[in-house]
Amino acid sequence: QVLAPTVRWNEDVLRGFGVRPYNWEFSAGIQHELVPRVGLEFGYFRRIFGNFTLTDNLATSAADYDTFSIPAPSDSRLPGGGGQTIGPLFDLKPAKVGQVDNYVTFSSDYGKQQEHWNGVDLTISARPRNGVTLQGGVSTGRTTFDGCEIRDSLPEFSWLPDATASAFAYMNQFNPYCRVKEDFQTQFKFLGTYLVPRIDVQLAGTFQSMPGWPIMAIYNAPNSVIQPSLGRVLSGGAANASVNLVAPVSEFNDRANQLDVRASKVIRFGSRRATVNFDIYNFLNGNPVLLQNNNYAVWLTPQRILDARLFKIS
Repeated sequence: QVLAPTVRWNEDVLRGFGVRPYNWEFSAGIQHELVPRVGLEFGYFRRIFGNFTLTDNLATSAADYDTFSIPAPSDSRLPGGGGQTIGPLFDLKPAKVGQVDNYVTFSSDYGKQQEHWNGVDLTISARPRNGVTLQGGVSTGRTTFDGCEIRDSLPEFSWLPDATASAFAYMNQFNPYCRVKEDFQTQFKFLGTYLVPRIDVQLAGTFQSMPGWPIMAIYNAPNSVIQPSLGRVLSGGAANASVNLVAPVSEFNDRANQLDVRASKVIRFGSRRATVNFDIYNFLNGNPVLLQNNNYAVWLTPQRILDARLFKIS
């Protein structure tokens, strides 16, 4: 008995110079002293991914897939209150189920696949006299990915972007979002210290404001919802299709703001000294949601929140 391989590879993917998946990162920065003891730093960053590969089932073509759409449930928590049409989605014709002849090659053989990230940092540092230090800034950036050209000719094309994979619902035949350009995600961070003269007490504080985690709503659409549009049940005996009801990186949780403070007292023993620290983490006792359940059946149930206010002596 001879076993035939179920996956074949384009030799150009396996051998040669410059054929591996890659990412190029470019950056440029400038520093400038605004006034004595006050400096400004600006940086620009760009990352480009390339040499993507994909798997094409040569036993099927785009004509072997039926398209359909589903209505989102009516839900005030969904964009627009729900009820919108989600599609186009794809399902393999029943006659083609089980026919497999996979071929791995460059995605550029089928069209443009694009993923890149752009970001900007702006930081200011100040060290005036009298024991004061101030530093802080803004960091912002966004990711863009596009696989629509390939999706048009290869409905089975699936893709989990590399740059911020955890933030995106992966694209497959049951997710219609083949092009996503997220809004700029911005974070703020600041710190300051002050040495109280004569009493050797240093006061310090840090503040950070981070973007909320992206919201998804993974809905297991049953055949009863799919059949009116598809004209049949899903092929291969599937009972449902997992569909994201929220476009990737279009909805976010509230920002996570955190303030930490410290007071340090220097105690001297002749030529030696010790420092006693009193820290308060999450001074404002905020409780933003850091992670939530994205399964629509238990949607938005918090799975992690910011730790409560914490005192520490060291």
